Amino acid sequence: MPVLLNADGSFSSRQELLDLQDCPFNVGSSLDTPSPVDSQTGSPIGSGPRSPGGPGPDGLNGALIFTRASMLPGQLYGEGNQPDTEVPLELTPKSSNSDQLCGWGALKPKVIQVFNTPRWVLFFLCVASFLQGMIVNGFINTVVTSIERRFDLPSYQAGLIASSYDIAACICLAFVSYFGGTGHKPRWLGWGVFIMALGSVVFALPHFTAPPYLVSLQEQIGMCSANSTSLCQNKEGGGLSSYRFVFMLGQFLHGIGATPLYTLGVTYLDENVSSNYGPIYIGIFYTAAVVGPAAGYLLGGYFLNIYTETHLTTEMTPEHPHWVGAWWIGFLAGGAAALLVAFPILGYPQKLPGSQEHVPRRVSEAHQLKDGSHTTASDPQFGKSVKDMPRSVLLLLKNPTFLFLCLAGATEATLIAGMSTFGPKFLESQFSLSASEAATMFGMSQNNAYRHEL
Repeated sequence: MPVLLNADGSFSSRQELLDLQDCPFNVGSSLDTPSPVDSQTGSPIGSGPRSPGGPGPDGLNGALIFTRASMLPGQLYGEGNQPDTEVPLELTPKSSNSDQLCGWGALKPKVIQVFNTPRWVLFFLCVASFLQGMIVNGFINTVVTSIERRFDLPSYQAGLIASSYDIAACICLAFVSYFGGTGHKPRWLGWGVFIMALGSVVFALPHFTAPPYLVSLQEQIGMCSANSTSLCQNKEGGGLSSYRFVFMLGQFLHGIGATPLYTLGVTYLDENVSSNYGPIYIGIFYTAAVVGPAAGYLLGGYFLNIYTETHLTTEMTPEHPHWVGAWWIGFLAGGAAALLVAFPILGYPQKLPGSQEHVPRRVSEAHQLKDGSHTTASDPQFGKSVKDMPRSVLLLLKNPTFLFLCLAGATEATLIAGMSTFGPKFLESQFSLSASEAATMFGMSQNNAYRHEL
């Protein structure tokens, strides 16, 4: 919209009004046809270039703005007495889009806007993926033998605990990726990391609710006398095995929380960087996820050298068959770190500043179907209803590249999942190693394998 300028070229603080119907205006300027918007509202706006015959009233050069509202007929700004009632129209500069500011609700301090960049998003997502790999694929696999011994669990129940993570991820994956893809991705990611932190706390909870782990002399030699103690009776009866449901709940929360991380996290990074830097960002993100399990094995092995009852002293050593290390420390530390990471992720906007610049430059590489059904997904309203989910699944099933990639990932997971869960236990029982030594050795082998894969 044209604006009213002073003689010195500066903006005026108000725009004065003229009734075009009652007062003809003759200052050497032509009136254009009012815009459709002004015609609908009943306030025609005339604007036109000034004739080169010199300045108009008040020494004004350029276009004038006219509306019908607050001036008396035939009066311009600066002519005659000012009316008693006038409506000043102030010119306000265009403000920045508050939807792209970093913050939490109405709290969006200017000092934290320095973190509102793709690089900082990548940093926090890398920390979250590192913690997820360290907790789920590292700590869980190192403490299998310890929780079996501590809570009298057979191997099949320990395997069920480890599988609870995959069960939860399988149930939530389709819904989280489908609805989160059209929603506020940082909020999905932040709450997912928060749920993962809660799962770590729940997984460590049995240590604080179960009776202290005390080994008597009879238990050290693997025998229970006729005058058996309560500890020995508890061991024979398996009264602590019901804690397996708490472990399963913790793993279930781990699966729910980690689901948005590797689906919406990759998408959020790809949407807010150019197509040239997208593969680099995603590669760094997955590198952090790969290093996490190796760190979990090494740290988990270190924690297993500490007796589980840290406030008590014992004559046992980590090589003793009844030794139980401090398996719970890693989960508390990892849960606290994940909670700290979830807070900044929740503060990011749905789209980072400057992300719209990458949209026209991005070339679509989607699989083109012969029947043209892929054009349905380009509809902005597509995917916002549950009714569109079957059609989305059908479009994915028609993409052979996607299907073969999924089969490759499933085959790799089938080979690695069992080995990662029971590998340390196999080394411990087959080569008479302590739980700490087995976890450390397996972690080093995993680290070398991941390094070779990268």
